[in-house]
Amino acid sequence: MPRLFAEFQGLLERHEAALASCDRLEAGLLTQMGYPRVPLPADWDRSQREAVDALTIAQVMAPGRQRRRLQRLLQRRQGRWDEAAYEIGLTAAQAREAALDQAVLDTAAGLLATPAWTLDAVVLKLLVLLSTQEPGPSASAASPWRELRLILLDLRGLATVEGVPS
Repeated sequence: MPRLFAEFQGLLERHEAALASCDRLEAGLLTQMGYPRVPLPADWDRSQREAVDALTIAQVMAPGRQRRRLQRLLQRRQGRWDEAAYEIGLTAAQAREAALDQAVLDTAAGLLATPAWTLDAVVLKLLVLLSTQEPGPSASAASPWRELRLILLDLRGLATVEGVPS
């Protein structure tokens, strides 16, 4: 179990680094060319609107020449974004991140399926479960995540009492 957990942690660290790399590349691309979007006619309250997808254009614009023009313009801008993302390595970085994400999930599934023979192994399994399945920080106070974290604290306390490091 400790070997599987170490493998899981290593993959998790590599995944976090891959995410950071994608974020840096995307931030640079955003600085260079902005996100692909097109301006829409002002809203009823004269606020400026933009579309980042063809569906938004279709929802706002009546069928016809103006809608098709905006959709083609957006398509060209998205194509330039995609080309630039490929050239700077963002596309490859995103593929690496997705592969690492899947490896993290596969390793977690293997660890969770492995029988736990010690209290420490149960603690490790619960840590992996929380780190891969908890929806996010906002869910940590909601059930069942709050209770699972409390159970984790209890197990760590028991492991300490029994002399097993946690």
